[in-house]
This record gives sequence, C-alpha cells and structure tokens, in this order.
Amino acid sequence: MTKKRIRELADFFYSSDSADDVPLRLSLSFGMAGCGLDYNGFVALMGVLSKSKDLKTDLLNFLSRIEY
Repeated sequence: MTKKRIRELADFFYSSDSADDVPLRLSLSFGMAGCGLDYNGFVALMGVLSKSKDLKTDLLNFLSRIEY
C-alpha cells in the first residue's frame, strides 16, 4: 500500500464523527486492554501492516509509540 493510499484512507476514516459519513472506525484490542486509533495512529499502523517483514516485533514497537 502506498503512503498516498494510506493518507486517503485516513482522510476518509477521520473526516467526520458521524456514522452517517463514516460507517466504521478501527480500534485495537490487546489482552484485556484496548484503545481507539487517532489519525496519526491509523497512518502508523497502516504503514506497519504494509511494510513489515517481522510483524510481531513491528507491532510491539508500534504499540510502544502510540498513546492509549
């Protein structure tokens, strides 16, 4: 996935707080915890998913960088 496409997706998902405009959002769950993603967190996660060679390590690094 290209950076341009990731930004297009983020612009859509974070364009409105209305379910009429944006029918779903993504959130994370891990163990007994979880969190919603903000725009920057979404962009970072999509970057990891599109480029990762070691998904487990890269996702752990991603979680250490976001605020939840």
